[in-house]
Amino acid sequence: MDPFTQGALGAALPQATRRAAHVGIAGALGFASGMAADLDIFIRSSSDPLLFLEYHRQFTHSLIFI
Repeated sequence: MDPFTQGALGAALPQATRRAAHVGIAGALGFASGMAADLDIFIRSSSDPLLFLEYHRQFTHSLIFI
């Protein structure tokens, strides 16, 4: 799933279950939580170009990270 769709889905699900007063907060937190799994894009190394592929979607997609 691409990052935007993952964030949008993360924002839509909490908004569907919250009261009207908390919709904005629930949407923002849901969007951030949906995007948190893609934080592995910041793993870079100038000396090892394959480091990104080694760690891509490993620990950030685990339940321990959450």
